[in-house]
Amino acid sequence: MTAVSRAATLDVPRTTRPGRGPASDPLALSWLVTVRWTTLVAGAGAMAAGYSGFGASMPLGAAALLLGVFALSNGWLTWRVRSRRTAGLTTAAGALVCADVLLLSWLLLESGSVLNPVSVFLLVQIVLAALVLGRLWTWVVTTLAVGGYAALFLVPSSELRTAQTMHPEIGLHMRGMWLAFTVTALAISALVTRLALAVEHRDRELETLRDRNARAMRFASLTTLAAGAAHELSTPLATIAVASRELEQALAGRPADRGLHGDAQLIRAEIDRCRRVLDDMAGRIAEPMGEAPRLSTLNEAMRESVARLAPADRARVTLSVPTDIPVVWPVGVIAHAVANLVINGLHASPPGGRVTISGDRTADERVRVTVADRGRGMSPEELARAGEPFFTTKPQGVGTGLGLFVARSAVEQLGGTLTIVSAAGEGTTATILLDRDVVRGADGDR
Repeated sequence: MTAVSRAATLDVPRTTRPGRGPASDPLALSWLVTVRWTTLVAGAGAMAAGYSGFGASMPLGAAALLLGVFALSNGWLTWRVRSRRTAGLTTAAGALVCADVLLLSWLLLESGSVLNPVSVFLLVQIVLAALVLGRLWTWVVTTLAVGGYAALFLVPSSELRTAQTMHPEIGLHMRGMWLAFTVTALAISALVTRLALAVEHRDRELETLRDRNARAMRFASLTTLAAGAAHELSTPLATIAVASRELEQALAGRPADRGLHGDAQLIRAEIDRCRRVLDDMAGRIAEPMGEAPRLSTLNEAMRESVARLAPADRARVTLSVPTDIPVVWPVGVIAHAVANLVINGLHASPPGGRVTISGDRTADERVRVTVADRGRGMSPEELARAGEPFFTTKPQGVGTGLGLFVARSAVEQLGGTLTIVSAAGEGTTATILLDRDVVRGADGDR
């Protein structure tokens, strides 16, 4: 493919940005709002302590103005979160947290400097950024917090100078405090960020497992449905077929009843179609997972896939698979899945269009099988539904919409993945990624 308008991985939708933090998560941002209100209260307390106990020099009006701006900004943030208008809000929230750090550093400078215990809230801002804003904003906030805390020593208050005059040894203690704060801030940034990413990764894996479990349950339900439908409908369809055949024979020598003869032929043709649908459901769904894995080669498995096609279809398939890749697979299952993908590609291709089956070994010793066509492709809407049971882009009566669903279910039950990339007018590429040894896993042949 030269251009792709959209790609879909038939595994699980990605709702987060690995390594970058949550994408405007309303729940996380609500925690940010709560902490900022708490910071506002703490800042007001710091100001009160500074004016009452430390003789703060900052004008009371200026302090009230800063706290008012802080309150207005958090009120705006609260409104955005509660109204679910979170588009682009992560950047705004990160900027507000940075402003909070600068404001808190300034308030500390004006109300006791490092002697004010409220300076511990600088660490709270770092934790908050790590949990809510992602790695980039975490390190920005950490840099500002460490720099702000250092500024309290570089521009010491009169209270700190008095304390150093009365107790000269306190200078060493102050330098130790700054070093301890810096190490603690860096440790929190690294550890909490890694913890947040680990939780994010675990949530993605749980979402993947839930998605696969739901598809496995649908697969089991369809297996039961196919078996039940084939059993219940086989007898009445056979009866109708016999009756229509007898009617067709009875009307064959009566030219005046040619219309009825055509109706009898139509009934028989529709019965044959119903049988094909039932056979398709029973064969595609009930067959796959009863086969035990065995030692084979990738080339042999792909040749079996081609052998399952009709003779006319085999001539339109190009097989480009190495002969030296051993696999331990239920070969019939994989061959069946690949054959389904090839049939889909042939149906989507223009008359005479070809489908290519290729395979290779990945860097992590897995096997990749690719089925590519140059057919009509799929629109983004069709691609979003690809793999749903009974959804098909084929003309009515040509397919049941089960081929891709069954192929994906079979591959996933063996621990692999099926990826579909397509664009309207650009064709479709289906990629299966599977362990070489599905019994022992990725490391089974090392």
